[in-house]
This record gives sequence, structure tokens and C-alpha cells, in this order.
Amino acid sequence: MYRLTNKKCIFSFSKHNDPVLNVNEGEEVKIETLDCFSCQIKTNDDKLETMDWDKVNPATGPIYINGAEESDTLEVTIKKNRHR
Repeated sequence: MYRLTNKKCIFSFSKHNDPVLNVNEGEEVKIETLDCFSCQIKTNDDKLETMDWDKVNPATGPIYINGAEESDTLEVTIKKNRHR
């Protein structure tokens, strides 16, 4: 099983984002994610006005599936979803 940490985030979807992980079909990946504000809000004193708005809605990845081709449909099974 591969593990992809939340240190590998993108903030916009683009074909120019380089994959941070290459996997084969059927391989399992444990993916860590950040919350929608990239953990910038931690206390009641943290204000929206002080946030870095370029760091909202992070996505962990991208992941390249070896052998996948343009127009392929990929099936993903989420086995477990845990939040802290």
C-alpha cells in the first residue's frame, strides 16, 4: 500500500500539475487530506480576514495511474474515511 501525505497538495486543477505518485491499476493508496481552509482556522480567534485565500480547497495529489489513457473511466473505491 502506498501512503500519500497532505504535504503534496495542489490548489488548482491543471494538466500541468506533475503527479506526486504513480500507481498501477488495483493498487491501494492511503491519502491524507487537509480541511477546506488548509488548517488555517484552529481557534475561535483565527479570523477569515487573515487567511491566505490562495490556500483554500486543497487536493492531495495528483496521482498517475500507469496505463490509463485519455477518455478512460476510472473506478475508485473509498474503503475508509476518517477525520480528526
